[in-house]
Amino acid sequence: MITENLVDELNIYRELSIGRLCKNCIYGKYAAYPYSDSKSREKDILEHVYIDIWGLSQVQSAGSAFYFMIIIGSFSSYQIVMFLKFKSVEITLKVFKGFHAEA
Repeated sequence: MITENLVDELNIYRELSIGRLCKNCIYGKYAAYPYSDSKSREKDILEHVYIDIWGLSQVQSAGSAFYFMIIIGSFSSYQIVMFLKFKSVEITLKVFKGFHAEA
């Protein structure tokens, strides 16, 4: 195919160039390296906590909950799921304070 010129613009006899590739195509070919270690590491329990609330579920749980809240402690990687009947600031804060006291 190469010797008979069956493919347009295929030239392996000279240096390869990026030609008509757009900037995004070029960046898309770059290899991704792992993230460097963060300089700020937690040194104590509850120093950094992640919270996510999910819902409204179409199916009610056995305890009559339609929402659930996941709490993850960054230092210890401790995870807990709390079921919520309603999604409000008061209920979320009450559940988190309970988790905080337990931790």
